[in-house]
Amino acid sequence: MDTFKHRWHQLPISRQLLVLVNAILFVVVVSFLLVDYRLRMDRHLHEKQIALTEEAKTMYESLLVAEVHGGKAIQSLVDNVCARMNTDDSPGHHIAADWRGLPFQAISHGHASDEMLAAMRSTADSIDAEANGSLVVGAFTGPAGTVYISEKRSAVVRSTRRSLLTQMFAVLLLGAIAAFVVSAVLRQLIAKPIQGFASALRSVASGDLSVIARTRSCRELSYLAEQINTMTAALDHAQRDHRVHMEKARQIQQNLRPTVSELVGIDVAELFEPADDVGGDYYDVISLSDGRYLLCVADVSGHGVPAAMAATLLKAFVSEAAKKSSSPAEILTDVNQHYCEYVMMGHFATMALLVVDPQKRQLTYANAGHEFPFLQIGSDTPVRLNVGDLILGVEDDTHYHEETIPLGDSARLVIVSDGVTEAFDPCEEQFGTERIENLLHSAQSCSARELVEMFGSSIEVFRKGRKAFDDTTLLVAQLA
Repeated sequence: MDTFKHRWHQLPISRQLLVLVNAILFVVVVSFLLVDYRLRMDRHLHEKQIALTEEAKTMYESLLVAEVHGGKAIQSLVDNVCARMNTDDSPGHHIAADWRGLPFQAISHGHASDEMLAAMRSTADSIDAEANGSLVVGAFTGPAGTVYISEKRSAVVRSTRRSLLTQMFAVLLLGAIAAFVVSAVLRQLIAKPIQGFASALRSVASGDLSVIARTRSCRELSYLAEQINTMTAALDHAQRDHRVHMEKARQIQQNLRPTVSELVGIDVAELFEPADDVGGDYYDVISLSDGRYLLCVADVSGHGVPAAMAATLLKAFVSEAAKKSSSPAEILTDVNQHYCEYVMMGHFATMALLVVDPQKRQLTYANAGHEFPFLQIGSDTPVRLNVGDLILGVEDDTHYHEETIPLGDSARLVIVSDGVTEAFDPCEEQFGTERIENLLHSAQSCSARELVEMFGSSIEVFRKGRKAFDDTTLLVAQLA
C-alpha cells in the first residue's frame, strides 16, 4: 500500500487528473446506465401492456359486432386477427376471451391451451402484471366478458434490450470521449482562457458585437479565439443585413397603406404602429364605384414577418373581393375562403368591414371576430356595432352576416385592433373600451386627424413607457 501511494504521488499532476477524472466519470456513467437500463426496460414493458390493453379494447368492440353471427363468427374473428398480428414484429401474439361464459382462443398458430388461458388470466389479475410471469398481457373487461391479448415477455425484452444496448454503447462511447476531453482540458490548465472566452461570448449574447477574444495560451486556443472573432464578425454582418431587410419590409408595408386624404364626403385618419419592424395588422380604405367607401381593419394572430405576410395576403383578398361585390358579408365570405386555402392553419385573423355611403348617410357592416367598431352619431353616446361572426381561417364554408343602419346628419366611426383595447400600463391595467368612449365624448368637434392624434397621445401616456406587445391600429372616419 505504501509503495502504491509513493508511486501515485510521484506521478505528474496531469496523469493524476487523467486517472481520477476518468475513474469518477466511469463509475458515474456505469451507475447511470445500469439504473437507466432497468427503468427503461420497465417502461417499455409497461408501454407494451398499455398497447395490448388498447388492442384488447378494440377487439372487445369487434366481438360485440361479431357475436350476432354466433360463436363461429367470434372464433373466426379471433383467429384472423391473431394470424395477422402473429408476425416477426409481434412474436407469440395470442388472443383469448371469456365471452358470455364461454372461452375462446386463437387456434391458428398452435398456442391455444387451457394452461395458456389460465396463465393469461393470472397475469392480467396480477397487481404488477408487466413484471410477472413469462407473458405480457393486456386485458379489457366489459359487460359481455373479458378479452386477453398477450405476447411473450422474452420476445419483448429481447427486442427492447437490443435497442437499449445499442444506446448504452453510444453513451459509453460518448462518455469516453467526454472523459478524454475533460482530462485534456484540465491537464493543459485552460480554465482561465476559457473564462475569457465565456466573458466574450456573454458580451456577444448581450448584443455587443465589438468584443474581441484574445489568448496566448496555445495554438489551439488561439484558433478558438480566431473562430470566436470570426463568428462575431459574421453575426455583425448578418445583423446589419437583417436590419436592412427588415427596413425594406417595413417600407414595403408602409407603401401598401392606403391614401386617406382628399376623399369626397368623408374624413378619414389612421394610427398604425407595428410592435415589430413589420406588423400583422392591416387596414384599408377602398373607394367603390358608386361613391361609397369600404373601410377595413384586420388583425392576424401574432406579429412580425409571418403575420405581415398574412396581412399582405388579406389586402389582396379584400381588394379582389371588393371588385366583385360591395356587400361586406359577401366580401368577408370570399376573403375567408381564400384565406383558409392559402394561409397555413393556425394563423387566424379577425376583420371588420364597413361600407359607408356619404350620400345616403347609411352604413353596412360585417365582422369576423374583430373588436366591435364604435359609432357616434352627433353628440349621442357612442355605441358598439355588435353584429359579428367566426374569425377568418377556421372554416372555409363560413357565411357572414351584415347589418345596415342609418347615420343621420353627422356620424363618427372608430375601428381599432386589440392592440389598442388590450394595451397595458406598467401595473398590468388594460386601456379598455371605456377610455375610447370617454375620448369620443370629449372630442366631438375635432377632425378625424385631431382625434387620431388624441388617441395616440392618450395611449402613449397610458403605457408610461411600456413597450407595446401587439400591433396598434386605429381608423377614424367622420361624415360632416
